[in-house]
Amino acid sequence: MPQWIYLYRQWLLRELQLRFRSSALGVAWLVLQPLAQILLFTLVFYQFFRVRWPAGDGSIAEYSLQVFIGLTLFAFVSEVINRAPASVSSFPFLITKVRFPLLLLPSVVVGAGIVQLGLSLCIAVGFALWRQAHWQALLLPLALLPLLLYAQALAWCLGAAGVYLRDIGHLAPSVSSLLMFLSPIFYPASMIPAGMQWLIQYNPLAWSVELVRGLLMHGQPFAWQPWGAHLLAAGLLLIVARWFFHRIQPGFADVL
Repeated sequence: MPQWIYLYRQWLLRELQLRFRSSALGVAWLVLQPLAQILLFTLVFYQFFRVRWPAGDGSIAEYSLQVFIGLTLFAFVSEVINRAPASVSSFPFLITKVRFPLLLLPSVVVGAGIVQLGLSLCIAVGFALWRQAHWQALLLPLALLPLLLYAQALAWCLGAAGVYLRDIGHLAPSVSSLLMFLSPIFYPASMIPAGMQWLIQYNPLAWSVELVRGLLMHGQPFAWQPWGAHLLAAGLLLIVARWFFHRIQPGFADVL
């Protein structure tokens, strides 16, 4: 286990360094990119379509913060969807010539996403507390736990399947874009018709976005029952994903 922790730390640092090594602004892109998206969505949906949140003061600052929270969580999930399919197949030498714990490779993608998620959420929490402090913000790490487990399970499944089905990598951007529009990222969940509210309840991203917004923006009570259901589902999915990875791993060398 200590060797795994050391390997994971080294590969995570390598992943972060490679992403920003040739960039003049470096880690600043982790913040600048979502901020640019916020400006775009605020212009289109707040100014042009007059979208407002039912709970709030209706100001542009309040709308921007709501979108920022949603985009922060979406960016994390999108990062896993887009990068996990190639996380294993990109390193054939580790599969064919080196004894390496391949489970770590998709986990590095999740870890890099968590770094970006953490930095962006620090900004979101700061602005939310500046507007109005809610003690429920202390429950934010607990609220995010099911989403992190979902992401890890998804990374293992996509990383393993991506070795055999390279088309997954080409489909990933389209899937992540569809997920963004099906989740209340830049519009309130109340705009979704009552007959389609299950999109919020059973969509881990949408549910997590609503929970985090409720804690940071409105100080809503923690939804323990749905949180427990999602935590259980995420834990079971994680076990299945780990089994699936180990089940098809022996064939990696033959494909690569």
